[in-house]
Parts: sequence; C-alpha cells; structure tokens
Amino acid sequence: MPPILNAQNISKSYGATPLFRNVAFTVSEGDRIGLIGPNGSGKSTLLQILSGTIDPDSGEVAVRKRVRLSFVHQESQFAAGQTVRSVITAALERSGVPPDEWQACLAETLGRAGLELDASTESLSGGWRKRLAIAEALVQQPDILLLDEPTNHLDLAAIEWLEELLQSASFASVVVSHDRYFLENVATTMAELNRAYPDGLLRVTGNYSKLLEEKEAFLRAQAKHQDALENRVHREIEWLRRGPKARTSKSKARIDKANQLIGQLADLNARTRTASAAIDFLATDRKTRRLIELQGLSFEIGGRTLFDGLDFILTPGTRVGLVGPNGSGKTTLLRLLSRELSPAAGEIRTARSS
Repeated sequence: MPPILNAQNISKSYGATPLFRNVAFTVSEGDRIGLIGPNGSGKSTLLQILSGTIDPDSGEVAVRKRVRLSFVHQESQFAAGQTVRSVITAALERSGVPPDEWQACLAETLGRAGLELDASTESLSGGWRKRLAIAEALVQQPDILLLDEPTNHLDLAAIEWLEELLQSASFASVVVSHDRYFLENVATTMAELNRAYPDGLLRVTGNYSKLLEEKEAFLRAQAKHQDALENRVHREIEWLRRGPKARTSKSKARIDKANQLIGQLADLNARTRTASAAIDFLATDRKTRRLIELQGLSFEIGGRTLFDGLDFILTPGTRVGLVGPNGSGKTTLLRLLSRELSPAAGEIRTARSS
C-alpha cells in the first residue's frame, strides 16, 4: 500500500545555513519510526514540516485524505488557568470524535496516563505536563502520532507506560529521541538525519542496534571510497600540473573528468567534515576539589515538602544521574543548584564561593 504520509525533496534553511536538502521521508500504516541525528541537524524542524506546522523551503508533503495527525512538542506548554479536564475537552472538540464517545475516550486515555481531571496544569511537574500533552494527542485518535523528545521529564514508570502504549498502538508514530534504550524497545524502523549521508538521511528497518550496524558499514564503505577518490584526484592534479595541451578531444575529456572528480571530493569532504571542542574544567588554580556542596537542604512548595535535610557533594569528573518519580523535585533541585530558587533551609556552597 502507498504511504499515508509522503514527503519528497524537502529542504529547509534558516538564514544562510541549510538544515537539510532534498530529504525524502515516508510514513506507512503501523510504522514506529525512531528519528535521530546530531544537534542542529533539523530533527524537530522536520517533524514540524511533517505536521504542517511550518512549510519547507522546497519540496512537498502529501498526506492521505482523512488521516488524523497529532503532534507532541518537545516543551509541553498550557495556557494559564487550564485544568486537565479543559485541555482534554478542547482536544476532543478539535478531533472530530463524536460527542457520545467522549466520555469513554476520556476515561480510557486518562486512566492509562494516571491524570486527575480537576488538577490545574500550573500545579503539574514537567513530567506530568508531558503525560498530559501525550494524552491530549491520544484522545484525538490519530492515525499518525509525532513525538519530539517524549521521554524528557518522564520518570521510569512513565517511560515504560509510553513504551507499552506505542508497542500496542494501531496508529503509526515518528519519535525524535536521544534515549537509545527507548528507541531500542519501541522503533521498528530507524532513520538518522545527517548531512554526512548523500541523501541527507539513512533509514533502516529495525531498532536502534540495527541502525548502528548499518551506519558503521556505510561509514566504513564511504571512508574507503573517500580514500580511493583522494588518490584519483591526486593523480589527476599531478597530470594537470604537467600542463597538458587541451587541443585533443581526449585531453579535454580528461580535464573535464578531473574537474568532476575534484568536485565530488570537495562535496564528500564537506559532508564528512566534523568539528570538536575540548574544555578542560580542571585547568584552574582552585584548591578545593568540591565543586558543589549541599548541607541540610530543604525545600517546600504549596505546603508540600519535596526534600528535607539533603546532603550532597559534587566533585570534578563526577557524572550524576538524577532520577525519581514525577513531582519528586528533580527539576527544583537543579534550579536550586543554579541559584534560580532559594532553599527553605540549609546551605549551598560552590567552589567559587568557598
């Protein structure tokens, strides 16, 4: 069967900087596509183009008639004064779902998401707002669900809920994510948006591990081709330096071929060029090895204690994974560390102030 969404020759630039050029992307019934790529490659922009939120500079997106599409953005924002009930009701009104089915649809979706109908959206943590945004998309009964970094802010239980939901769903989905474990469990097709590929996109059937295998094979073959091309260009440049006479058709053809090879190599080098930056955080005259030290830290919000008497030390080279249920105060703790908030009790010491 033909795809339910077919994007062809899609290009997008911001200013003089091209994100991608002439990319083709299709979605068929039942697809679960994981979309990855380097930062700045245009993954979120491509999702917005597929959803119709923004227009490409060139190319076109064709969607099968009567196909419903829902889009969960990376940041889940809701208007002030809204409740879970008002958000979901507004989504049902937009969806075209018959009103006599609203109650059943609402109960099923919110039951799976674990949301309370009368909760204010302003009282929800980042994780619960993400759950609400996903529920808002689901009640519209989409044929295609587009998700931009859906596991951001979700706790482990919510990620497992989302994995099970997508695995059993009848709709197709396209997921942009940096969470390789999530993609490993969910995706049946993987695509990487990257200018290193001749078509701007590498797409394989399989999960994240399969993409890594195919990518490694492609890059290895491309490196061999690049080495061979560089050798050919070197020989042709040496020949050109000897000053061949361009009087014969044979000489003209070889000069044209040399220029063509040089252009191919320049294009390949431009696609494969990478840049890196190194920052040495230890190159300092600071005597202490304690970057951040928390002593007896406590914080309350709305009469609820998030944490009390928290002690913690962060030293150079430490990599800390901060986990906990949604609403337990993970983001609040980060905001305390960055001095956006002040604790109810306790002290935060940093190396600069020691």
